[in-house]
Amino acid sequence: MGCSPRRRPERSGGRRRGEHPTLRVFSPAWAGSGAACGDEEKQLFHRLPPEFVRRILSDFNAGNLDSASAATQLGIAKTRLYELRSAWLGGRDAFHSKASGGAHRGLWPADVLAFLAQFVPLASPPNFQLVADELKRLFGFVRARSSVEAYLKTHLPQLLPTPPPRIRTYRRFRRAHIGELWQHDSSIHQWWPAAQKQTLLLTVDDHCGLNVAGRFVTADTTWNHFCHFRGAFEQHDLPEAIYTDALSLFCPSSSSDRSDPKSEFQRALRALGVAHLVAPTPQAKGKIERRFGTFQRRLVTLLAHAKVTTPEHADELLQMELQRQNRTRQRSTGLIPLTVWEDSLRTRSQRLRPAPTPALLDLHFSLRQQRRVNRDHTIDFEGRNYQIAPTAKSSVTLIHHPQLKFWVVEHPPANIWPPILAAFSL
Repeated sequence: MGCSPRRRPERSGGRRRGEHPTLRVFSPAWAGSGAACGDEEKQLFHRLPPEFVRRILSDFNAGNLDSASAATQLGIAKTRLYELRSAWLGGRDAFHSKASGGAHRGLWPADVLAFLAQFVPLASPPNFQLVADELKRLFGFVRARSSVEAYLKTHLPQLLPTPPPRIRTYRRFRRAHIGELWQHDSSIHQWWPAAQKQTLLLTVDDHCGLNVAGRFVTADTTWNHFCHFRGAFEQHDLPEAIYTDALSLFCPSSSSDRSDPKSEFQRALRALGVAHLVAPTPQAKGKIERRFGTFQRRLVTLLAHAKVTTPEHADELLQMELQRQNRTRQRSTGLIPLTVWEDSLRTRSQRLRPAPTPALLDLHFSLRQQRRVNRDHTIDFEGRNYQIAPTAKSSVTLIHHPQLKFWVVEHPPANIWPPILAAFSL
């Protein structure tokens, strides 16, 4: 999380010969690292907003994305991509992806498994076609080479040799439009002298490199990220997707609001129709990591010279530096981020959507908690007792803005406010 000096930045470079200019490689929200994303829903209709899926299918059908890029952005196989396109062509505007069939075959026969345990370790690297041929010859057990490989890797990985580690080269390309992707991360660093380190939240547009939003916060909590994104959305409208690390930033240990930050964060973005994409490694989001390195080299000096001691004073200098960087020509592209952003808005070459009303932002950028209703139509919250309107419900939902206010509603809301039983300021 944040910027670490040991992380290697991404390899930059021009477009490969024959490669479409909009080719970019990203991982879906469930394709992150191991345990961080193992409990996430892998079905497409659970992971990504339908508008985002329809846009990818539209770009793929129009030839603006090749099959590899479209499949990678949706986190599905190419076969599933073509199935989705066929379904999308039947009703484009009303298309919603449904659950795929999944795997239906069970474990292989015991004699086949015993043969695999003896035969597979003898070949290094493994020859999956040979294994398939022997299964057919010895047991009449017919499976395609790809099926044999997938089964061994899924159910019997201990039989396969572990390849030696190798250095991976990451080549990323800018998105084709502003608002198509915003990279977001936080950096815990000693930005100015104090008893505890401070946290910088930063969001950058992937296409033009504009610093969309930045702020200093005292803690890396879900609520602080909500406040950060609310300001960015109110100023610049909604992007199509937000790109973060593999959810380690939003694990419960990083939050003091006693809730599940991961589900809160993804719930809010999903309700707003913003896709959440996850970088599989720190190197995959090198653009914003390098940006943190730049700010650490510049801001620490600026804050020290100004003798900053408060977050408010630090934020004034941060906003000044953000604007200066937005007006500085980038060495990698030779372009000025703010100029590219304004030109894209003027020519309507952007992927931004209008932000919802403040009332809906209040609803979505909030923390949710359940409370039991007492017999006298009161609830207990943070050590106090609150009177609410009479309700037949035994439990209610709190829409909470920490240290500001909260609302009491009868049931967890979707995309509209349910009936409000009470509202209180803190």
